Formats: sequence, C-alpha cells, structure tokens
Amino acid sequence: NNSTPTPAINPANGTIQNWTLAANATPTFASIATGQSVTLMIDDGSGDWDVAWTSTPGVTWKTNNGIAPPLNTSGRTAVVLWNVSGVLYGARVGDA
Repeated sequence: NNSTPTPAINPANGTIQNWTLAANATPTFASIATGQSVTLMIDDGSGDWDVAWTSTPGVTWKTNNGIAPPLNTSGRTAVVLWNVSGVLYGARVGDA
C-alpha cells in the first residue's frame, strides 16, 4: 500500500499495488523494465486528488482517447502499466 505523493512504481513490490492518494501525486516508473507490468488500484482519498502521469518515462495511454484517465471519485480506479521495448503503456481497466 503506497500513500506517498511521489511513489516509485516498482514491480518488485508486487504486480498489483494499492495506492491511496493523500495529495496530488506524480509517480515515477523507471523500475518497470521491458516485459514487466503493474496494476495500480488507486483510491483518490477525498475525491479531490489527481495523478500527474508526466514522469520519465511518460505513459502512452491506450484508453481514454490517448490521455490519462480520470480517477473514480469513490472506490478504486484500476490502471495497468506495462513496458514494451522501452515504451511505457497504460490503460484504465473498466469504467468503475
């Protein structure tokens, strides 16, 4: 369970990770190597917090028309990140 505002997302911490926001957050992804993936279960806490997905490497979104997905205002938002040949891809899972 990760609640820091600048978490280093690392598959070594598990391929499914819970993340509860306590403020706006900017994760880093340098530890997601080619062939690895992580599913984030993000709880935006109060419903007022956002994730800036702009860290290096940036995320190439395969859902939501190529832009970062909005977070659910209650419950958790599932986001999958995976690396193919050095490109980090992301997708929101479902719509709830």
